[in-house]
Amino acid sequence: MKIAYFIPGPLSRGPLGPEELVRRESFLNQHAGDACVVEVRETTSGPASVESSVEEYLSVPGLIEAAPQLEAEGFDAIIIGCFGDPGLAPARELVDIPVVGPGEAAGHIAAQLGLRFGILTVVHEVVPAIWRQMRQHGLDGAIADVRAVDVPVLELRERADEVLATLEAEASRAIGAGADAFVLGCMTMGFLDVARSLQGRVGVPVVNPVLAALKTAETMVSLGVSPSRRAYPSPRKASEATTVH
Repeated sequence: MKIAYFIPGPLSRGPLGPEELVRRESFLNQHAGDACVVEVRETTSGPASVESSVEEYLSVPGLIEAAPQLEAEGFDAIIIGCFGDPGLAPARELVDIPVVGPGEAAGHIAAQLGLRFGILTVVHEVVPAIWRQMRQHGLDGAIADVRAVDVPVLELRERADEVLATLEAEASRAIGAGADAFVLGCMTMGFLDVARSLQGRVGVPVVNPVLAALKTAETMVSLGVSPSRRAYPSPRKASEATTVH
């Protein structure tokens, strides 16, 4: 089984550098099943991180162009490397392999762990977008709260201790609002591997979207399923659909 983890932006050109792609690929393969190999890819266009609806839309063309190419290379599934699931529906229209949105995958897992879950994300500007995203996935009724640590994506690693302390404080506030499970609302936050530490501190389940997406992709491949053409019909003008102007 071969899975592509596709980052819809030039992450390696930012302050984290190309070694961040290597680190993420190592993390994914450490948690993948024995029969699974994960490769991390990125696009050369778009924003290095997604912290607004504008940046989310700018990140979509790279995925649209890459998805058919990844399928042609023999990948069995694609994980979108952004919690906001940018380009999820159009990517599913273009390929016959599973395309997994981490936000959707993690949210549905969290909804099975409690009555209402909270989402802990990066900056306050993405909170409205996450509410819209979860509404689109049919999960807004299962959310108790969405809270931010107010640390930009590209600063999370260097401020990891501060982030974990703030996550605990914000989780406690969300528990007061009715949350009995949590999702980390950022993939870079997921790669910090703090979900279990936070879970121990707050006493309720915490879902890492990186691992939720990985295990969802593995499960879909094992089940032999792919996007329904009734829900995600192939574009009639397929030759034009993947051309980025």
